[in-house]
Amino acid sequence: MDYYQQFPRPVNIRFVNELMPMQMVDIFINDSPAIRGLMVRQVTQPIPIPMGNYNFKVYQSGTNQLLVNQNLQIDRNSLIRIAMEANRVILKVTDDMMDQMMPYGMPMNYGQMPMPQCPQMNQRRDTEVMGQSRIRFINLSPNAPSLDITTPTGIALFRNVPYRATTDYLNLASGVHNLQVREAGTDRILLTIPNVVLNPNDVKTIYAIGLVGGTPMFEVIILDDNIL
Repeated sequence: MDYYQQFPRPVNIRFVNELMPMQMVDIFINDSPAIRGLMVRQVTQPIPIPMGNYNFKVYQSGTNQLLVNQNLQIDRNSLIRIAMEANRVILKVTDDMMDQMMPYGMPMNYGQMPMPQCPQMNQRRDTEVMGQSRIRFINLSPNAPSLDITTPTGIALFRNVPYRATTDYLNLASGVHNLQVREAGTDRILLTIPNVVLNPNDVKTIYAIGLVGGTPMFEVIILDDNIL
């Protein structure tokens, strides 16, 4: 099945654990594990998700003890605070100003894998060829394996791109392209991206977002960098 759209742009959410006394928590989004082992006064990296209504469950870490079960409408970049109020745990949502990062640490385990930094993948030089298009790929799916972007015949445009990595731009002939997202180094196709229209001198970024096998669903969006 294809999960591909040009728009809308995803929003970002972050979580911060404000529970005292100290206790680590696990966070599930729509019953899919998203954060594990979030310690007190730690904040997660931004998680890109489509706008919409989500169910959030917070458990005492490593147990089935449910601390809060709450539905939230997410329509902007949001900081979700896990806090105690009137002797019960609640989720408080505030606008997240990404240029005013809070002085918290990182979670010990994001989903089921460590949280890497954002390495730049020097796979292709960022040079412009007149009349051609340029594309790059950013892997923002926290539980996805390293990914390849390929043609249907298996020719790799981008190889072995881990979570939160950004590739250099690749010059590509203008036209209509069919692409695939594959588990890196394998023939396993996670998504197909049909009918990608690239006009001469277009500059675009392919984003992989969501959760593989979970909710929000794993999908691809393509944004025009010329208008960013």
